[in-house]
Parts: sequence; structure tokens; C-alpha cells
Amino acid sequence: WVSSLSMGMIFFCCPIASVFTDIFGCRKTAVMGAAVGFVGLMSSSFVSSIEPLYLTYGIIFACGCSFAYQPSLVILGHYFKKRLGLVNGIVTAGSSVFTILLPLLLRVLIGSVGLSDTLRVLCIFMFVLFLAGFTYRPLASSAKDKESESSRFSLFSRRKFSPPKKFFNFGIFKVTAYAVWAVGIPLALFGYFVPYVHLARFLKKH
Repeated sequence: WVSSLSMGMIFFCCPIASVFTDIFGCRKTAVMGAAVGFVGLMSSSFVSSIEPLYLTYGIIFACGCSFAYQPSLVILGHYFKKRLGLVNGIVTAGSSVFTILLPLLLRVLIGSVGLSDTLRVLCIFMFVLFLAGFTYRPLASSAKDKESESSRFSLFSRRKFSPPKKFFNFGIFKVTAYAVWAVGIPLALFGYFVPYVHLARFLKKH
């Protein structure tokens, strides 16, 4: 349940993380997410039973990872236009290589220093992620965009309420291709994550 809750919260918080990214930008959202993830991971290293891990690792750490993960995808579209597909491929390939190597490192660490100290070592990675979030420099806006933005905020300052934003555009579900993709991907993930949670227990029995 701890790992399942963690994976579920990472993806469940993505829409909320996207809203935060739109409001506060990629840098602030990523830095905040990495900080929350660091707190959750460090807290997990001090617990002595499984129950607190539902909160510290399954919720706090996972939510922080979600808020750090989403801006890393959004920022690519800010800096790359023509070769966005290639850049996404490179980022995905890097994630895959790290995913393959990390279990090898974890096996050595857990065998030598134990679970608690392993989680503290992983906090170093979260701290690096925290620092990396500061590199998400916002692009300079054009003069036309700045003029439009200033006029918009001056208008709403007179009305004494924040400018409305349409965070969730449900009209996109009218596009058949997107609707099929949006429904198909969650269904596919039911099978995708089964080995992460159940494979080790299955192999032990056989």
C-alpha cells in the first residue's frame, strides 16, 4: 500500500501541479515540490513502523515529487518548439537509464547501511533536485505580452479580485483522439504498475 499510494498520488496530483505551474511558474513549483519531497523522504527515514510511511512516503513525498515532476515536462515546451519531440525523447531516455541503475544502487545501500540511512542518502538526490529547480529560468516576455499583461492586471486591480483563469478546459474532450488517449492511458497503467508492486512477492513464492 505504501508504494501503491505513492505512485497513485504522484499522478493524482499532476492536475493540481499543472494549475500551480500556470499560476506560479515552473521554477517556484519545482522548488516547492522538491522541498516537500525532501521533507517527506527525510521524515520517512526516522519512522520505525509501516503505518507512518502511508503519510510521510505515500502522501507527502509523492505529492512533492508530483509538483517537481510536472514543471520538468512543461519547461521543455517553453524552450523548445521545432525539436520538442526529440527533446522529450532525450529526457525520457535519461529517466529510463536512471530507473535501471537506481535499483542496483538501492540494493547495495540497503544491504550495507539499512533502509533508514538509504532514505537519507536519497535525500541528497532530492536536494539536488531542489537546486536544479532554480535553473528553470522563465523566458523574457515580448513587449506586446508585457503590455497586455499590465493592462489586464490593472483592470482586475480596480475590480478588487484576482483575474479569472480557466484552469480546466473540458472542451478538449470533444476531440475524439484526445478523449481516446485520455481514457486509454489510465486503463493501460493498471497493468503497467502491477510488476512494481506485486512481482517481488510473486517471485518469492516460486
